[in-house]
Amino acid sequence: MSSGFRYATIAAIVWAIAIILERILLHQTSNLTLTVAIWASIFELPYWMIKAFQFRRDIRSLNAKAWGVLLGIALVSSVGVTITEVYALTYSPAVNYSFLIRTVILFTILEAYIFLKEPLTKKKIILAVVILVGSYFLTTKGRVLSLSTGDILTITEALLISLGNNVLGRIAAKIVHSDVAASVSTLLGFIPLLIVTWWQHALVIPSGIPLIIALTICQILITTFRYRALKESSASFVTMIFSLTPVIVSVLAFSFLGESLTLIQIFGGLLIIAAGIGVEKLKI
Repeated sequence: MSSGFRYATIAAIVWAIAIILERILLHQTSNLTLTVAIWASIFELPYWMIKAFQFRRDIRSLNAKAWGVLLGIALVSSVGVTITEVYALTYSPAVNYSFLIRTVILFTILEAYIFLKEPLTKKKIILAVVILVGSYFLTTKGRVLSLSTGDILTITEALLISLGNNVLGRIAAKIVHSDVAASVSTLLGFIPLLIVTWWQHALVIPSGIPLIIALTICQILITTFRYRALKESSASFVTMIFSLTPVIVSVLAFSFLGESLTLIQIFGGLLIIAAGIGVEKLKI
């Protein structure tokens, strides 16, 4: 098992836990998506400030390219993704959103080919298709999607995630220490996110503080292990391993939230797992 696979899998598992926590926060409280996002960011600030202090010498020596990449990650991931997610969740049907957000795989593979010169092989394309088919069965239960104009927002979010988290994240992980990339990009993204939250009138005292703190811990772990995975492996590899997250979410929701799983969803999950193993075995 490669270190990239190990780091990406840990991040995928923790991300699944974070999704369950966020689902509980949004469904069982009056919190808005932006409210939860900004307070989780506020709670994680001390950790990333300490990390930045530990790597202060490395940060002082960052060149213009590194600062540009980290600022790009902050603006695209913290602001662009957050804004589009709010509107996508509002105007795109939940089933559509759950599947269409997985187009991040296609965008990442394409952008990595263009900007990172990652090879576009037949094996990679086949595995990506298998993952998307599995995701379709898992998220839609095999139903035909009725597309809406709001789905454009979901696809836009997937495009921004692929650019900010994966492609720019891979570039940052290659030129600076992974903890430097994680801490600086997170800190740079805080003020813009705060401004957006205030502009959307979502800067209010939330309910469910213990759950938000748990979500904060998850976010720190996700960011840490995602950058470590991007340090060791290609952007395409990491995003394809992250496709295990919906499978883990379904298992957790079945186990702890009482949600049901159909045979076609189980089949879809098995396709994703098989493709994930293939990604590691074939070193995509």
